[in-house]
Amino acid sequence: MKIWLYNIFTIFCFVILSRGISLLLPVELPSSIIGLLLLFFALSSGMLKKKYVAKVCLQLNRYIGILFVPAGVALMGYFDLVQQNLLPLVMASFIGTVVIFLSVGHTYCYLNRASASKSNKALNEKLNEKQGDDK
Repeated sequence: MKIWLYNIFTIFCFVILSRGISLLLPVELPSSIIGLLLLFFALSSGMLKKKYVAKVCLQLNRYIGILFVPAGVALMGYFDLVQQNLLPLVMASFIGTVVIFLSVGHTYCYLNRASASKSNKALNEKLNEKQGDDK
């Protein structure tokens, strides 16, 4: 029970911190995006250990479909506006998806080639050292 409370407290701290940052920024940026970025950087840098948020995150992932219902219901309040702008919305979604696919694919290929090049260079250096020892 204690670890659950700590997990929930940690997530709520990120929510409150991101809300504060969102209010201080001169540009309007959703606090949920800021919170996710802060949580990502804290986890990837090692400042926050996975065990401190793992249990709550698993439960949130299990019920993520339910979390989208309020957004869908709120969107239906603007049905006339969505209907009037359906083509631009569909085109923006399509173009955004293609751009993301291409950028992620090219970034992956670039990083994969860079990693392979680094590995090959290290392997060649080891082979050269070994050949130098054999002579």
